[in-house]
Amino acid sequence: MSINDPDTCKAEDLKAPAATEFAEFPASWYRLCTSDMVRQGPFARDVFNRRLVAYRRKCGEVVVMDAICGHLGADLGLGEVVDDCIECPFHGWKYGHDGRCRKVPGCTTPPGFAAQRVFPCQERDGSIYFFNGATPTFPLPFFIDEDPKRYRSIAPRRFEAPCTWFMVNAHAFDVQHFGSVHGRRLLEPLKVDEPAPFARRSCYSAEVLSNNIHSLVLRRLVSDRVKITLTIWGGTFAVVTGDFGKSRSRFFVISEPNSEGHTMCDVVVFTPQFSNPIIGSVLQPLMLRIRRWLTTGYLQHERASLGSPRYNPHSLIEVDQEMVRYFQWAAQFN
Repeated sequence: MSINDPDTCKAEDLKAPAATEFAEFPASWYRLCTSDMVRQGPFARDVFNRRLVAYRRKCGEVVVMDAICGHLGADLGLGEVVDDCIECPFHGWKYGHDGRCRKVPGCTTPPGFAAQRVFPCQERDGSIYFFNGATPTFPLPFFIDEDPKRYRSIAPRRFEAPCTWFMVNAHAFDVQHFGSVHGRRLLEPLKVDEPAPFARRSCYSAEVLSNNIHSLVLRRLVSDRVKITLTIWGGTFAVVTGDFGKSRSRFFVISEPNSEGHTMCDVVVFTPQFSNPIIGSVLQPLMLRIRRWLTTGYLQHERASLGSPRYNPHSLIEVDQEMVRYFQWAAQFN
């Protein structure tokens, strides 16, 4: 019976929101590109039905703004960085780090409309992140109580999930799918809390039973028991930790919605920095590649096993209560 049926659900707070209540592109942090992509000049790509450009100032700071010039629509990503500004390749209009036009060839003063929208951004772990909004409502996420300087990362892997961003991240609260999709038997009830504003977290301990290649590697070389913590920030930024006894897994899954109702997922894996830099220079790249293979394989196996899931607030049942609470929470990020 449906959890939205008043005859079976007395608690009003368990009513699942309508699909129209979710933001198409939530106010959250997203990953734009690698740091290397702005080393030689501007870099632009399409995000959220608009084109964004990143460039580096003389001081080393990165700027992210709308890439379509407000004059006649040329792509600033094809321009150059001149005098600490990004110069449009069409007519040479120069925009500063605040988005305001600094100079128009042949004009004493740039027109008042000449300004590009600038997005809050941060460079970390070899990646450039931006916030989809005028002001970040929460800091760029990391593993709670961990210092980003103690970790190293590797170039992420990206894949497309044929479903909405809120369906992608509902998996953190979907008790049934842990066993049916991932072959993990929960050893205790799922624990859910909100460790910080704009963050919702699930924790569980499980026995790994699956026989797919990635799980077999874990079971035979690491451990058949795992404690997983999934913290979803802003509805789209998943910070995941997995403890397999002496071995630990740390990664992000950053969901970037597109206008087709699908979600591009960036998988960013981490390992602690080695105290011995000589040993670390050899072993850390290898460990990161192994982690990336295991993590991406695990997630892509899930994607390939499910087809194209679709949200239906009227088909959720009592066992889906934690998912319903997640959907209620996620619907606030407009």
